[in-house]
Amino acid sequence: MERGGTVVRSRSGYCNVKPIDVLAGNPTEKELEGRVTGSAAGSVKAKMQAPFFYTYPNTARVNIALEIPSEGVNFEKQKKKFRSELNILGIAYKTDGSVGGRFSDTIKLDLDNKKELEAFKEQPLHYENQFELASGQYTLKVAFSSGGESFGKVEVPLVIDPFDGKQFGLSGVALSKEVHPVGQLESGMDAELLEGRTPLVVQNMQIIPTGDPRFKQSDAGAVYVEIYEPALAGPNPPIVGIELRLLDRKTGEAKQSSGLVNVAGAIRTGNPVIPVGLKLAVATLPPGSYKAELKAMDSTGHNSVARTADFEVE
Repeated sequence: MERGGTVVRSRSGYCNVKPIDVLAGNPTEKELEGRVTGSAAGSVKAKMQAPFFYTYPNTARVNIALEIPSEGVNFEKQKKKFRSELNILGIAYKTDGSVGGRFSDTIKLDLDNKKELEAFKEQPLHYENQFELASGQYTLKVAFSSGGESFGKVEVPLVIDPFDGKQFGLSGVALSKEVHPVGQLESGMDAELLEGRTPLVVQNMQIIPTGDPRFKQSDAGAVYVEIYEPALAGPNPPIVGIELRLLDRKTGEAKQSSGLVNVAGAIRTGNPVIPVGLKLAVATLPPGSYKAELKAMDSTGHNSVARTADFEVE
């Protein structure tokens, strides 16, 4: 890099990227595929969100965020330590039943003592993964198991609109309960880069997507989206703004509005992708069911697009 004052992050190599289908050819994958296609609901009730972000024309990166109840993870005691191997399989089915994309993974958990096990059991296990899908309508089904008869299964509808890369656009919506300065997470970001993953970063803040869109009033809620504005590469780039409204899901009444926010501070010269992070002010909302509505527009007067995401406040 010849540009001064710039911090560059990159992988040291490109041949050691973690495969997207770790369990390919493994009997465990066949077992989990039977769980995915079977009628049994599973005994472990997880929560999942799957926002998408365009990477190429009519291709999007789907960000999987799962919250798995910790009591549903089985451990084996080996001497004084506790070991677990959690296997995960996700399949995106098209409307005709064919497979549009898939991923699989194995998470190895090593806890040194009973105290660490007790601490692990205090909160859900947060899991993230990413894989690419073409534009289209899907049902995303994910199954997971850590051995034994217990397993979990969750599914969500997923619609990725056509996008040619030449039009004004907006990504899916990632809801979050965690936002951290990038400097505090450098080692974690390095790990993501090494595995070929793209973290959600806005102006030196990393937004961690949540799989469970249920918020406590004490949670630090946030939303992440990407605006796509090809005109930024032209000689007269337009002004781009976004509005966040929080709506009562039952009545449609608007409870909050950010007003139109100018996103000039997030624009990178010549880059048509604008990462945007906004506060989700759940502390001011009474318990209930809500919809976050994000509407992006530019100063041409011709471009406007909206996305929504449902959430709860407890």
